[in-house]
Amino acid sequence: MAKLREMPDWSDLQHELLVQIVRRLNLIEDYLNFGTVCKSWHSVATKDNFNSDLPRVPWLMIEEEIEEGDGTAYKKFFSLYNDMILMKRIPKASGKRCMESMRWLITVGETDSEISLLHPFSGVQIELPHQNTAADYETIHTSKPWTLVGKAVLSANPSHTSDYVLMVIEGNRQFLSFWKPGDLLWTRVREQASSTFFTDVVYFKGHFYAIGIF
Repeated sequence: MAKLREMPDWSDLQHELLVQIVRRLNLIEDYLNFGTVCKSWHSVATKDNFNSDLPRVPWLMIEEEIEEGDGTAYKKFFSLYNDMILMKRIPKASGKRCMESMRWLITVGETDSEISLLHPFSGVQIELPHQNTAADYETIHTSKPWTLVGKAVLSANPSHTSDYVLMVIEGNRQFLSFWKPGDLLWTRVREQASSTFFTDVVYFKGHFYAIGIF
């Protein structure tokens, strides 16, 4: 009588081998599912082992936030790879307005106005100066509701280098301000007409380009 072949216990795979596997997963869905298999696999699916250098089909973040009965909030995403709506819990982005650039989120607190760069899948967060460090903050903020970040664009991916600039169109659309690592406040771009109304800004081949209406 043939002896039944024992099924391998995938939870016993060597830690080093699991690290090599998870760092080669180029689909975000596969990376997230990897961490749900068992405890040993979950322990490997960490921000340190998330390989941000791999080319990936992006997820589109949907503005709507879902809150469960226990108060847990989830962000909704649309996968361009399999045309599915997916939900992911990102505590550091809960209750915040989010924008995207270079696979990072720029989050702005609705109540405390705190600003940060946040990688939605590795969980790495970079705190940015408060918007009260922006030029004319006291004058503008006290006269009407205002937010510093209307749109934000990075010059490079913070996962790959510390030499980058974050350019923002201020909420009133009349000014551009920027921040770079090491700065303690936002710096306003002065070379612009006071009557300019900015509609967009992009980064291309070493330069920022802004579209303005005069």
